[in-house]
Amino acid sequence: MTTSGLRTRSAAALGASATLAAFRVTGYRALWLSSAASGFGRAATQVAIGWLALAATDSILVVGATFAARLLPALALGIPLGGLVDRHDRRVTLIATNLALIIPLAWAAAVGATGTLGVTQLLVLSLALGVADTLQGTATQTYSFDLVGPAGATNAIALGNLGVFLAGAVGSIVSGVALERLGVASPFIVSAGMAVIAVLCLMIGGAHARRQRPADHLAVSFSRSMTLIVRNRRVALIALVVVMCEVLGFSSITVVPTFTRDVLDSDAAGLGALATARQLGAIAALLLLARAGLASSSGGRMLLLCTSLLGVGLIAFALSSSFALSFGLLVLVGAAMASLDTLGQTLLQRNVDDAERGSAMGIWFFSIGFGLLGLVGLSATATAIGAQAALAVDGALLALFAVGLSRVRAIHELV
Repeated sequence: MTTSGLRTRSAAALGASATLAAFRVTGYRALWLSSAASGFGRAATQVAIGWLALAATDSILVVGATFAARLLPALALGIPLGGLVDRHDRRVTLIATNLALIIPLAWAAAVGATGTLGVTQLLVLSLALGVADTLQGTATQTYSFDLVGPAGATNAIALGNLGVFLAGAVGSIVSGVALERLGVASPFIVSAGMAVIAVLCLMIGGAHARRQRPADHLAVSFSRSMTLIVRNRRVALIALVVVMCEVLGFSSITVVPTFTRDVLDSDAAGLGALATARQLGAIAALLLLARAGLASSSGGRMLLLCTSLLGVGLIAFALSSSFALSFGLLVLVGAAMASLDTLGQTLLQRNVDDAERGSAMGIWFFSIGFGLLGLVGLSATATAIGAQAALAVDGALLALFAVGLSRVRAIHELV
């Protein structure tokens, strides 16, 4: 929690229902700008790594492996890193993480400039970026909650994710164009510059959001962090939804480079455009969430709706051979994905004690880490039966999961 003074200012700023309410809270603008800069860099590296892996190997499986490598740290380190975020100042953690991120990006740019950035190097880079993504994301969402408090959490998290997607839309296009025109090193140089900007934003405009000391029985410890998912049934249920959406839905990113080239007959710039389509859908959905907020009784139903939309959208995308139609369908997919992320991040923090919100976000990253199984599995299936058939199967399974989940009473009771 914040200090009483900051909490009072936050409550006043969020008193009126407005889409941009969180921006009136001290320190939030700096956090938003920092997150946007990080989102630009993350999207740029994702497009670059995916395209370079495909160009080097012509293998969907290898592309999936690079995406899986980036998720592996979330699975392996998500919960302990969440505990780490509970123990230390979130703003300082974000500054240190962004500074450390410059090292692998500078290395990738240097190796890329020599023309020796092969599959092994891309896998190592993906692992390093995955560690940064996990720590950065956990600290960002909990720091956002610290600044605005429970009443403004959905608004602040939605706006923060909106900034990431807005910047990511630009970053995706810039990365694709830069690869074509400026060479392999350029996306990584740009991403390193974004990390510097993120640090400057937090150092210049960030606010120190101190939290109340937890009660003795809630004292932060790694053992409590590691058992939260077992102790809290609501957390376990939300985590299950996140896992299934990652394995069957978000894993679709691994076949998008192949769809771009082989089904839609496009190039790296086309891949960047399709990545932008997902970002545009996310932007629209996050604006709606920021405006409407999340009623205490609607969280579970919203999870069900977005899970269903994601499954149906992926089935339709798998059957499309038109670039324009595929672009539109990815707008729908992006809206569902962004909504699921924001809902998961908000609901996890609303269903735990204040002292364990970092651990709850660590569980969110642990859950999305299971997406590496989906990435590898979809890549292997696509190699065996074709990308379109494999993606259609995943979409159908996800839609069926949503139907089954609707019969679980606890999902309708999430606060």
